[in-house]
Amino acid sequence: MAYINGIQYATNAAVVANPGRRESGCDIEIRYLNDQGRQQNLILRVTDSTVLRDVDGNRVSCASFTAGQRVNAAFTAAQSNSTPPMARAYSIIRQSGGGMVGISIDGA
Repeated sequence: MAYINGIQYATNAAVVANPGRRESGCDIEIRYLNDQGRQQNLILRVTDSTVLRDVDGNRVSCASFTAGQRVNAAFTAAQSNSTPPMARAYSIIRQSGGGMVGISIDGA
């Protein structure tokens, strides 16, 4: 987790769920380690301006993200007060391999 110029970055985050498309975009829920070293869930609001890529730089669709995949994400520092919070995604880059080491995405 890092903050640079008001943008938050989560690396090696695990996709928890992909609730699907809304009229204005798509949501992808991730779990990552925050700056206190605690697990945190966050819903990334994907819009037409969000960059969605795979590790090789190819464009991917929002629907192609599935639970267990690892991603690097850049998102707004401003988050909603909901549980889990929501933030607008600037970019989500799908990495190769499975979920985050040591983190269970099913709550077990």
